[in-house]
Amino acid sequence: MMPSPSRGPSWARFALINLIALGVMAAWYWCANLPQPIVDVLPGEDRLQCVSYAPYYRPGESPLDPDFQVSRERLDADLARLAQITRCVRLYSVDQGLAAVPELAGKHGLKVLVGAWIGRDAKKNDAELSVAIALANAHRDVVRGLIVGNEVLLRREQTEEGLRAYIERAQQDTEVPVTYADVWEFWLKHKDLASAVDFATIHILPYWEDEPRAIDEALPHVSRVMDAMSAALGKPLLIGETGWPSVGKQRDGARPGLVEQARYIREFLNAAHDRGWQYNVIEAFDQPWKRWLEGTVGGYWGMLDSDARPKFAFQGPVAERADGDRPMMAAAAGLCIAALLAWVARPGRSGAVASFALSGALAGMIFPAQVEFLAVSSRGIGDWLALGSMALAGWLAWVAMPFAMAGRADAVLRWALRALLFGVAAAGLLLAVDGRYRDFPFLLFLMPAAQFGVALRFAGFRLVPHPPEAVAFATIAIAGSLIAWLMDWRNVQAFAWAVMATAFASAFLKRQR
Repeated sequence: MMPSPSRGPSWARFALINLIALGVMAAWYWCANLPQPIVDVLPGEDRLQCVSYAPYYRPGESPLDPDFQVSRERLDADLARLAQITRCVRLYSVDQGLAAVPELAGKHGLKVLVGAWIGRDAKKNDAELSVAIALANAHRDVVRGLIVGNEVLLRREQTEEGLRAYIERAQQDTEVPVTYADVWEFWLKHKDLASAVDFATIHILPYWEDEPRAIDEALPHVSRVMDAMSAALGKPLLIGETGWPSVGKQRDGARPGLVEQARYIREFLNAAHDRGWQYNVIEAFDQPWKRWLEGTVGGYWGMLDSDARPKFAFQGPVAERADGDRPMMAAAAGLCIAALLAWVARPGRSGAVASFALSGALAGMIFPAQVEFLAVSSRGIGDWLALGSMALAGWLAWVAMPFAMAGRADAVLRWALRALLFGVAAAGLLLAVDGRYRDFPFLLFLMPAAQFGVALRFAGFRLVPHPPEAVAFATIAIAGSLIAWLMDWRNVQAFAWAVMATAFASAFLKRQR
């Protein structure tokens, strides 16, 4: 790196910027670990009326795998665990071994909402519905109702007339109550279908609304929808899906989070008790496979995580994170590593080692959150390679920085920065044109943005010569990120991403020789 002609490079300014960033990061960890007071669940309401159950919560498991079969032993263990938190489970299909659930549920004192999966394939639909009807007839003491199809109209896989035929067949062949489940908006579009069911199963998911609802607006929205649907359909209602995600991308004002999930569930259970709502919460276990369909957020709606551990209690305060002293230990390790790198590289005179050590403390504090982001958002080897390469490029750039200042490792720094600039441009573009299910990869670029987009520039250091494509990539990154934010302007995550991407990419807008 070369000093700017306008002012000499200053390790003191570099240290100050890193110290400020370190303080901000430490404050974020501290606030996230601080227990938040939220309403307790009313006495007697700490067991759910019903919860969606799918056994695909272990790595590699998916209902989209036609060869997957769940064992009776696995089902038995799952239902025994769920009997501690609910009185009923809802199924979406009776395939892949799930036909054994009604029998096993009765053993654990659980009721079942049996679901028959209806799609486009008439042959599969007939087979699925036949099994579901047989189960309902054989286990009338356990089966609360038969749900013929889930969001079929939303997916446009059946017409209203075709779906009605399946419902009428179920009504004719079984004596248990029969219903259909869909988002409330599609029930309003197909109100005549209410005449074919014994009760209407409606989905109300404030996070997934076309106009997402922030956590403060969620319960009033549910209440308004319930009043409107009761008047429109004239049938008993079951809230077939409701809940809140604990991890993932914010949508407008609807922010996923553990505190938000706990707050929504607790407030909803109390409201259901006070207003006599019948409900089913989505869902029992986190479902990692859903990340392929809905992005990161799809995998984290469970009351229990993928290890069958409860995410939160129904009483007492809840903290978003439980890091303990791990970030501080990581910061201390980063400080030591950075001091050693600066001592070996000798990029300058007095102050270089201490100042670069502060950047190492910041890098170390970011590292645990970065690893966590990679773990929750990477769906397979492709994601690990793509996202992991961005994280690696950031670390390579940081390691190469003191050596480049001493006139060495310029090539490593140049290629690392090129990869990062391409990555932030690609992310900005994709978020702008197809961002519904895409995360803001904030943590992957936070360290390069802090070091190269802010600290070095304000300290008066100039980056190595930019690659020829730098200006184009920087322009795409800034434009895409700003468009993504303007399309979702209440989204704090979108705003933070736009600020970070702009801070990093703007360092490359001016071509250097």
